[in-house]
Amino acid sequence: MPPAKHAPAAEGRLPRGGRRREVAWLVVIRTLLEGFPGRSERGFLGWSSCQLVLTPGGRRLLFDTGGMNERVELPARLAAAGVAPEEVEAVVLSHLHFDHAANWELFPRAEILVHRRELEYAASDGADPATLRCQARELARHPRLRPVEGELELGEGLRLLEVPGHTPGSLALEAGEAVLCGDALKNRWDLEGGVPQPVWDPGLARASIQRLAARAGRLYPGHDAPLERRGGGWVPAGWPRMRLWLPAGGMREVALEDGGGGEG
Repeated sequence: MPPAKHAPAAEGRLPRGGRRREVAWLVVIRTLLEGFPGRSERGFLGWSSCQLVLTPGGRRLLFDTGGMNERVELPARLAAAGVAPEEVEAVVLSHLHFDHAANWELFPRAEILVHRRELEYAASDGADPATLRCQARELARHPRLRPVEGELELGEGLRLLEVPGHTPGSLALEAGEAVLCGDALKNRWDLEGGVPQPVWDPGLARASIQRLAARAGRLYPGHDAPLERRGGGWVPAGWPRMRLWLPAGGMREVALEDGGGGEG
């Protein structure tokens, strides 16, 4: 998929009906790993999205780092985009589940941004089974960890948004008119009004989905192709696809083209 470029409509929103300030930033978003929704008899597939964000000032950021099964593929896809792991300046972890945050330590010079509530949740006895508890303990001692509290302006049209519900400290990254959602919005079917499962707080999860849908012109879900606002609805930039290589059967492609609901 070619990288998407997003010029933000506004930055620095004023709190009481103030006018929005137009800016000229041009942010490039390149999807390295496209998410795929679904589960098998063994549980959730855990094939999540991962984006490389390139700013006009030359910064390179990663949004999420995939699962352990992508430990080789993620650096290879970065290399294909012309970026070495040591050139990544910041890694934003949307939350600390096994399929989104397993490879943060592959980026030796990167600042790691995680919400403080997510770190506390991962260290608690109540953390759900998908949480990377051992990695979270190591991350808490990392010298370049930057715990996030509240919402955070990162400059050049980038802003971290609090979108709790899927987990207590879920983060999204706003890049102009686009928002990288993590599992605050897993897939297109989350926009139909139900509560995506599994979820830490159903009410907060639904409120975060509504906020994302109201705020963005393009959404990058955690387990789906990007979604673009057109008129009063959302149009997907294709259907999630996954190619599988089997020892005796060659390559097979699985594509969700039947319009059926998905799970991430």
